[in-house]
Amino acid sequence: MAFRSHVGRGLDPSIRSNQLLLGLVGLTGLAALALWMSQGETAVLWAPVHAFLVWALTRELDPDHDSTALVAGLIAGLWVLVGFDVGGALPALGLLLAARVVVNTTGRRPLVSDLAALGVLAAAISFTATGWVAGFGLALAIYIDDRMAGEHTTAAALTALLAALGSSAVASLSQVFPQQMPDINQFLVIIIGLLALIAVVREPEPPTSLVDSRRKTPISQDRLHAGRGLIGVLVFVAAFLAGPAAAAMGLAVIALMLVLISNEIERVRRRH
Repeated sequence: MAFRSHVGRGLDPSIRSNQLLLGLVGLTGLAALALWMSQGETAVLWAPVHAFLVWALTRELDPDHDSTALVAGLIAGLWVLVGFDVGGALPALGLLLAARVVVNTTGRRPLVSDLAALGVLAAAISFTATGWVAGFGLALAIYIDDRMAGEHTTAAALTALLAALGSSAVASLSQVFPQQMPDINQFLVIIIGLLALIAVVREPEPPTSLVDSRRKTPISQDRLHAGRGLIGVLVFVAAFLAGPAAAAMGLAVIALMLVLISNEIERVRRRH
């Protein structure tokens, strides 16, 4: 039976930006393999995975500029290769899918099978604090998409509710919530909070990229704004809960920062 999804997306190797991505992932993988063989650090093997996930997240949040995503992917690969902490591949996947559902770059509403998979994923990744933020974010994304679509469905509302309850239940059983106020890095958390505020308040320029469906309509400006705001808030909450390990959210912070900078550059370009 053919695989069908309105959330999943294939990677077209004929597109120039995708070719550059594949080259980046390949080079990152070779560098990771060389470091692993020389140093024995298994964490570096995740470098190509994070390079791809951060590239994909940035593409969702800045669909008009391929270069932003490529720069973010390059930084992500180098970040892991030099040994900096990351929040994990599964939470990164959760953030990516949350952005895709809200921005709706595919141009299609999630199928029932998509909703089921997203609901299961939201619970499955919530065994860490960062994972719970991403899982709960998926629940919020499903709800936001349902509200913005104009045609509310029982399946989407029920999935959002179950995803929120499931992710919170797994997080509670895994005891990921701090028992007291986390010892946060105040400067870093304030900076991330400011980025989140900018993402929520600063309206993006009207996107020119088209959705993937046959309708060939432009990506919604309101949805892009909502997606950026949601990711900004989720990254801020994850950094707060992480406490001293807030720097592990660095890749998502860098991606969001690049997206906001790209937006301001585009704003200036259009005015002139």
